[in-house]
Amino acid sequence: MARAHVSVSPKASDGQDMRVLLFLKGFGPGGVERIALRLSDGLYRAGRDLTVLVAEAAGAIGNPSAVTCHVARSWPVIGRRWPTMRLVYALWREIGRAPPAILFCPGNAYTIVAVILKLLLGQSCPPIVAKVSNDLQRPDLPRALRPLYRFWLWIQGRMIDHFAILSVPMGEEVMALMRVGPDRIHIVPNPVLDDADIGPDQERHRPRRAGRHFVAIGRLERQKNYPAMLRAFAIGAGKDDRLTIFGEGSEREALTALAASLDIGDRVDMPGHCPEVCARLRDHDILLLSSAYEGLPGAVIEALAAGLWVIATRCSVSMPDLLEHGALGRLTECGDESGFALAIRTAEPGQQDRARAARKASHYTLEAAVPAYTALFDQVIAQRQARSQSARAPSALRSATSMRPV
Repeated sequence: MARAHVSVSPKASDGQDMRVLLFLKGFGPGGVERIALRLSDGLYRAGRDLTVLVAEAAGAIGNPSAVTCHVARSWPVIGRRWPTMRLVYALWREIGRAPPAILFCPGNAYTIVAVILKLLLGQSCPPIVAKVSNDLQRPDLPRALRPLYRFWLWIQGRMIDHFAILSVPMGEEVMALMRVGPDRIHIVPNPVLDDADIGPDQERHRPRRAGRHFVAIGRLERQKNYPAMLRAFAIGAGKDDRLTIFGEGSEREALTALAASLDIGDRVDMPGHCPEVCARLRDHDILLLSSAYEGLPGAVIEALAAGLWVIATRCSVSMPDLLEHGALGRLTECGDESGFALAIRTAEPGQQDRARAARKASHYTLEAAVPAYTALFDQVIAQRQARSQSARAPSALRSATSMRPV
């Protein structure tokens, strides 16, 4: 199978509109929103013309970006209950008022907005660049729904112009499931970290204490499969081991009850969302990730930068490469609670190759992502300009031919 390629940046023509329009439902707490706002801040500071439109000015992370985010106007019927439809309407109006050069879709959960806009606007829709933020296989879906989901992936492949992907295996998955050619797939780093988050200054000084300290990061939602993590921890952890889960979500009450029923309630902490989680990771030994599906998990990258060993499920085609095929962590099959418990039982504090983990994490910084996205956007704009010029040329040639004497 052909492989996805890394974008290069041809120059767009002088005076051409270079504005990028990015859209979000709100300010988190999901990783898609956090990474999108980090990226928008980096692009803005690098001089990119950028507009960010949000459905509502709410969310756990707030707006950490220097970019002024425009909030979609609330209007009757849709009101505040349907942020997706509010986004569609607000984007439709914004594109009609001042068409951007590119419409940037920040993750899989937002592709429905991009597809609806493409259907509404047709040829007048700006080129759409969509970031693939999650695994496309989705084995967690009921078997009866999988054909419909595969059809939805095919629709995205027809409607979206370019895909920003985070690894070569993810690009191959897009080509296979969305039936997209490699010329429309572009590898970009995920801007999880800053350069300052990696290096000698980040050496971890673990306090002397009994037991191992495990940590997990992510919303308390079904996708993360925390019940499986808690059951595995109850089997594999020692009496002095502790687990801290940073995140908030709808399953908090159920997870608290499950931990109590497993007799580990006094060893599991759930302090909620943590905006400075990178600094908190250095107080722990091992990261746990039990998700049913992910894209390229930011939590794993943050753990590698902090020098933590990783125990994770095969929740994405990107995971083996991210953990360098076992050198930086251990993978278990999704849903294999006994395998996850065994990995917990045998993990040792300090077993991570910190230098190798730091090198891997250094691929996923904002400083690496901004020039890559800039190159991608410039390439898409230049390609559209070239197609526009090509479409005008035959018309001019026909006019000249019709004027010749016979």
